[in-house]
Amino acid sequence: MDVLKQIEVLSACICKQTELYGEWAKRHGMSYNTMMILYALDRAGAQTQKEIAEGWMIPKQTVNTVVKDLERQGYLRFENGRNQKEKSICFTPAGKLFVEGHMRELYEIEERTMTAMGPALCDALVSGNRAFTEIFEQEVHRGR
Repeated sequence: MDVLKQIEVLSACICKQTELYGEWAKRHGMSYNTMMILYALDRAGAQTQKEIAEGWMIPKQTVNTVVKDLERQGYLRFENGRNQKEKSICFTPAGKLFVEGHMRELYEIEERTMTAMGPALCDALVSGNRAFTEIFEQEVHRGR
């Protein structure tokens, strides 16, 4: 397969994966961005809105809107962070139950998928994606 065809297939796969995560989120009564913010907090622990926005490539305003909504629902709370300006976001007890009840299924799907691929293909997927992302980032930022 030539390079242009590989890029086309890779791009289509990335779009399809995003679509599938969005489909899963919708089936569970949440938006893709809500799911990703819950995912980020559940996987990495308490974070600031800025850390979520930068780490998961979600617009800051979207993070703020989703976080405020989840706070109103009683799932998230703010606590003092590393500085006065930025507070860390963490789960309330109700939020932990919500995430355990909803996200467990997604984690199981991800785990079954990776297990079905086998260790060698998983390692290649992760290392290949990491390398592509790092080199692509350098190329995009070249000449800024």
